Amino acid sequence: MTFENLNLALLSLSLTLLTLIIYYYKGRSNKIFGVDNFDPKFINNLFSRGDLTTMRVKFFLRFLSLFIIVFAIAGLKTGTTVKPVERKGVDIIFCVDISTSMNAQDVKPSRINKVKFEISKVIDGLKGDRLGIVVFSGSNFLYLPLTMDYDAAKLFIKSIDTEMISSKGTAIGQAIETSIIAFEEDGDQQKMIFLFSDGEDHSSSSLDAITRVLSEDIVIHVIGVGSIEGSLIPDEKRKNAFLKDESGTLIMSKLNDIFLSEISQTGKGSFFRIANSESVSDEINDVISKGEASLISSYEFAEYDYKYQYPLFFAIFFLFIAYILPSGRKIK
Repeated sequence: MTFENLNLALLSLSLTLLTLIIYYYKGRSNKIFGVDNFDPKFINNLFSRGDLTTMRVKFFLRFLSLFIIVFAIAGLKTGTTVKPVERKGVDIIFCVDISTSMNAQDVKPSRINKVKFEISKVIDGLKGDRLGIVVFSGSNFLYLPLTMDYDAAKLFIKSIDTEMISSKGTAIGQAIETSIIAFEEDGDQQKMIFLFSDGEDHSSSSLDAITRVLSEDIVIHVIGVGSIEGSLIPDEKRKNAFLKDESGTLIMSKLNDIFLSEISQTGKGSFFRIANSESVSDEINDVISKGEASLISSYEFAEYDYKYQYPLFFAIFFLFIAYILPSGRKIK
């Protein structure tokens, strides 16, 4: 048993216990309903509708009803089960470049933040597809295995930054290799890789990896991030400063769209470019929706069985009892 709003339930319990403790000690000292400290005529008028015992019972029933109602509002629920869910879709790996050049701001607010925004929008449009995430710079790793938990995936996307990998560079080929491994070998559903990068590759293995992709029947779609004119790269460790090379020259990062387009052509995919004023999420979702969807088996948690109606029933019952209780004799 648990609650949709646990904080509200705990607050209700705490206030109830505190009230009962105060009521108990005050009652013992005869200061709540006691008559010793008041004029008898005043008490007679104040409690003219019933004696003290009846009023205490009514007070308790009303208070108990309020307590139960708050518990019901807190969302009493019980049980949870894991059940198999079958959906049709494709398998997708978002391969995200997190090299230092992705901090360039020729795409606002920055290349990396624009990529995160676009992927989140793509996730919002998915229906039954599984997705995974690979991040890379000089090295790479599988950041999120294939899943249909879109809310979790968006949290992972939000946490991506250019400090996740210490090694410098942009080893696209190795990232594609990792993306291939992330797909399940025994799955027969269509597999797609969406590569987000500015194309500043510093590895010679990219085309070799793409050749392997073709043998694995995996499609590579490439999204170029940045501008042809290029941009300076902000120094994240110093305010209002930009990165320089070993000779002290400011580094200008430019989109290598020719190289990225070649990857998409070799990978039998599409090439898109992220610009400031345009979004590519709709185009990516269109590509995914046209894929050959296959039956995908996965598991997810079933919803809780809500039980709020039971405490509400008892709350109404106690209020009814308090209402129909006969008034006691008048104090004289």
